[in-house]
Amino acid sequence: MPLGGASLRAILFGVFVAFSRAAIAFDPIVSIVGMGISTSMDARTAGEVKNDIQIDVALTKKLLDHKGDDFKNVSALVFAQHVVLIGYARNGSVRRQAGALAKPDKLIRSLRNDILIGKPDGNFGANLVLDKKIGLALTAARGISSVNMRWKVYGGAVFLAGVAQSPEEARLAAATIRSLGGVKKLRPHLRIVRKKK
Repeated sequence: MPLGGASLRAILFGVFVAFSRAAIAFDPIVSIVGMGISTSMDARTAGEVKNDIQIDVALTKKLLDHKGDDFKNVSALVFAQHVVLIGYARNGSVRRQAGALAKPDKLIRSLRNDILIGKPDGNFGANLVLDKKIGLALTAARGISSVNMRWKVYGGAVFLAGVAQSPEEARLAAATIRSLGGVKKLRPHLRIVRKKK
């Protein structure tokens, strides 16, 4: 029996969660150290981190539970309770429906709908490779706090959200991503939030 897009995504999500848990179980010291470094540089409060997780889980569930494959190329980038809907929809109606699914969540401080109309190019493997290249490039770049940024790739279209501590950091992050092979377009949504002293 063939799997629909929602069923396949649910299975892949389950595999991802299981793999993540296995990685933590395999090397808990590295995981704890990594989490400590990440959270110390995170621009969010503990409450915002908790709320981000709740928003992300609730919205992912709504998209997966929706009938049909309308939202198979739609997801969200969540940071400090600010949400950017991203990906591709087959038409404007599906794009609006995705926005309507997110609106009732009272934890969301702001909601932007940057879902593009059409179909993404490329495939899952190419998206995954480019995603990893972006992560490595942003982490290695001086002057970029990538722990405060979220990104996702759909067929060479890169969606970027989160926080930059200055307009210069936002420009540097965008330029770093654009310099990578395979990036066809960049959709930046970084908010400028100055570092608290």
